[in-house]
Amino acid sequence: MLSGIRLIIYDLDGTLIDSTEAIIEAFNRVIGELGEAACPAESIKEMIGLPLTEMFRRVLPEEKHDRLQACWDRFIEIYADVGPRKTRVLPGVEETLKHFKQAGYLQSIATTKRGDVATRLLGALGLRGYFDLVLGINDVPVPKPAPDIINLTLERLRVKPQEAVFVEDTTIGLEAGKRAGVRTVGVTTGTHDMQKLATLRPDCIVDGLQELTLLVAR
Repeated sequence: MLSGIRLIIYDLDGTLIDSTEAIIEAFNRVIGELGEAACPAESIKEMIGLPLTEMFRRVLPEEKHDRLQACWDRFIEIYADVGPRKTRVLPGVEETLKHFKQAGYLQSIATTKRGDVATRLLGALGLRGYFDLVLGINDVPVPKPAPDIINLTLERLRVKPQEAVFVEDTTIGLEAGKRAGVRTVGVTTGTHDMQKLATLRPDCIVDGLQELTLLVAR
């Protein structure tokens, strides 16, 4: 049981939603426009959770690394179209968010998506109203695994680290939560399995978000 909690911070992709198909399509359209061959879907899946510029850096030849910001901007344009159509809310997510909202908990998003992109997507999926704050990669100087986005969340919502829990599907995000001093919960609905999540020694690992309702208490 995680007691004394006032705030639940969630990652987005792999934790609340599955936008894998949309990310793969948008990513490959961007590199295709640069004359590069499509990246295998499994390779893209393994990179989800990293900043987009780092994803493009890993697949583009070095002579095109000066286009990384342009790739990010173009990805956002394409994703704005395909994201809402090719993203699904993971099972049990809306029921869990509703449970904690009605119980009076603060809830927020800390994602490597841009904050405006995440906000629009949450609105299109009917989830925006559950959150008191949405922060993205453009809101902080350094992305996960740095703790900046978690620290800013705590500051904005005026919550102490020991009163918050961060729910994440990757070791990258769990490290950010650990470094910020909040409680951490790994969820196996994303790209990392239980064994990989366990390497960061989170407080708990769950197979679905609905299990949070049995773990979190004031």
